[in-house]
Amino acid sequence: MYQYALTTALLLSSSHAFANSIEDTRVHGFDKPAIYYSDIEPQLKKAAMHPAITLQQLGSSYQGQPINALDIGSGAIKVMMWSQMHGDENTATAALMDFLTFITAPENAAWLKEWQTKLTLRIIPMVNPDGAAIQTRHNAQGIDLNRDAKALRTQEGQILMTAATQFKPDFGFNLHDQNAYYGAGKKGKQATISVLAPAYNEAREINTTRAEAMQFTAHLAATVENMIPGHLGKYNDSYSYRSFGDTFSEKGIRTILIESGAYPQDPNRQVARKVNRVLYKKAIDSLVTGDWKKATVAQYHAIPFNAKDNWVDLLIDDVMVNSEMGDYQIDIAINDKGRLPTIKELGDISSIRQGYQTLDASKLSFNIGNSYIITKPITLTDSTYKALLKEGYSCFSGQVHKLTNNSQWPIYTCPRVFTSIPTLHAPAAFLLTANHANQYAVLGAKLIGLN
Repeated sequence: MYQYALTTALLLSSSHAFANSIEDTRVHGFDKPAIYYSDIEPQLKKAAMHPAITLQQLGSSYQGQPINALDIGSGAIKVMMWSQMHGDENTATAALMDFLTFITAPENAAWLKEWQTKLTLRIIPMVNPDGAAIQTRHNAQGIDLNRDAKALRTQEGQILMTAATQFKPDFGFNLHDQNAYYGAGKKGKQATISVLAPAYNEAREINTTRAEAMQFTAHLAATVENMIPGHLGKYNDSYSYRSFGDTFSEKGIRTILIESGAYPQDPNRQVARKVNRVLYKKAIDSLVTGDWKKATVAQYHAIPFNAKDNWVDLLIDDVMVNSEMGDYQIDIAINDKGRLPTIKELGDISSIRQGYQTLDASKLSFNIGNSYIITKPITLTDSTYKALLKEGYSCFSGQVHKLTNNSQWPIYTCPRVFTSIPTLHAPAAFLLTANHANQYAVLGAKLIGLN
């Protein structure tokens, strides 16, 4: 864990000011879990003050928020990057703000001059501002924009398609976030970055356009592997008829999907953000020099596929369950999803999955705990809550509305029926006991030591 923490600290170290290094160019205020249009609007206006950048409003979202594009350069090679098609996928948007800052930095003027007559770059930093506002995958109509490339029933989808049709990019960068539980291959490290050259038909054939997208992707993948070894995966390449990446690939655009994922000790995905901005500069430089053509399709195929559900937030390994029907030992997995996470999986888990936090519970027993009945107002602090947990109370009943929770941990109301054994999809609120004493409490994906 120390190694991970040290690596993360080094990767995240950066300046808030302009810097010559793309690694060190990081805009202040974007290290947070959610990014809204109000966050990027000042950055777009600031970037537009640069003489090399044109800011235009392509249209408006369903709820009337602007969808903007920034055009840079006038060269023959055309590149389009678009982000936050899914409103709750924020990482690439922050990285694009960093990249714009790098592009407009006075000390990088010579670098900009080198490519702006050879390449034209279009950046659409937030395709779904309405979804971003409420941090949901879908737009305000409840539609997944990335399943609207064919029917084009959404304003946002129409705007993105029109932008591509008019701009006619040679290369398209489809920028997304993926969930935290993908591994870079079976039992691999977390897939912090996953890449893909999307299929253009059901047979997943490789024509010249897709082969060149694969080459370009393999070229960028080498940079990812150098920055965060073992954290690179390849996204599922099944053909998705309604998706923009696959549709653009059909249209002859060399499309590169970049999915940003989790990294240890990095809740706001700042490591993926850093790798993204480095990749954007690498892409520009490589297109100008043609270096990407040295990569091979075989190198692309060598990237391990993502392993779905390879990680869980909390893994309780080999806990003993004492039951009237007989004792047995199992693993318990919990993911930190929703306001009050539930038990995700039971059984043999550790043989195929890894935990962001893992407890060897081979000397511990499962204890569902007791109900604490509330009859008068009570305020929980960390210390008072911990004391109740240590006494064996894992949930609350009675006049729960009189409870004020000022602790760092969630509270669970008690189920109507208690069971002595862990149950799939049951509330993740229980105790772990040894020698008739409660040693740990589990609340959601939080493991709390009680000694």
